[in-house]
Amino acid sequence: MINYLEKGVSVKKTTEIKGTKTIKSVEKAFHVIEYLAVSGESEGVTEISNAMDTGVSATYHLLNTLRELGVISQNPVTKKYKLGLKLWKIGILAYQQNELATVLLPYLRRLREMTGETANLTVLDGDKIVYIAQSESEHLLKMFTRIGATAPLHCTGAGKILLAYLPKNKQNQLLDTIELKRYTSKTLTTRKGLNKELEQIRAQGYGRDDEEREQGVRCIGAPVFGPDNQIICSISISGPKVRFSEENQIKWIKAVKEIADEATDFLRSLD
Repeated sequence: MINYLEKGVSVKKTTEIKGTKTIKSVEKAFHVIEYLAVSGESEGVTEISNAMDTGVSATYHLLNTLRELGVISQNPVTKKYKLGLKLWKIGILAYQQNELATVLLPYLRRLREMTGETANLTVLDGDKIVYIAQSESEHLLKMFTRIGATAPLHCTGAGKILLAYLPKNKQNQLLDTIELKRYTSKTLTTRKGLNKELEQIRAQGYGRDDEEREQGVRCIGAPVFGPDNQIICSISISGPKVRFSEENQIKWIKAVKEIADEATDFLRSLD
């Protein structure tokens, strides 16, 4: 594993996959790009070298190549690196080619109109969830997450949904590996407690995050299934606790489940 130090990101090297041949230089370049993306700020060659566990000279040459290609840019004063505009352009094209995000975006918009809160579309990506589409609330006080951002499974409404509906063997494999890190006083940090909630989610057809990832933030999510009855993604709403009253949550749970069911029917109709 490559551990990106305090950034809290672990990425499995493709060379660890048995029977797969990879080009190490390409692999290292990808990890540098991912590190800079997760960092969210400019980084120096020494910091990047330490994070990648590679020599400063080799890291510098790699960074110089990526800079010449326009993939990353370098501040002429601080000499630090950040992602370049070319990646932004590629990211836009990748988003446009993400069929799931494109076809389900109208459902997110309808859910946002029904609840007034930010609607999210998330999928499972390894041991985390990743946001692939969003319809942002029009309230001044609102929750939003950048497309492509990741979040833990055990303390998010969408994450618990995606966990709950996995086949039991895959669910157990993930639970064996993820860290049940505490983010707030309400975060579930025991396997027993999390399993109990996952069972409840399957029984009721929706999941919630009650300030488990961030204080003052609540979330309601429901599963979307494909033609094979396997979970594909989760549709959810998130917003400030002050608007997630018990009365509103009763209405919004119904709305989230309704939209998720409609999205499921649509995906099944494509089969």
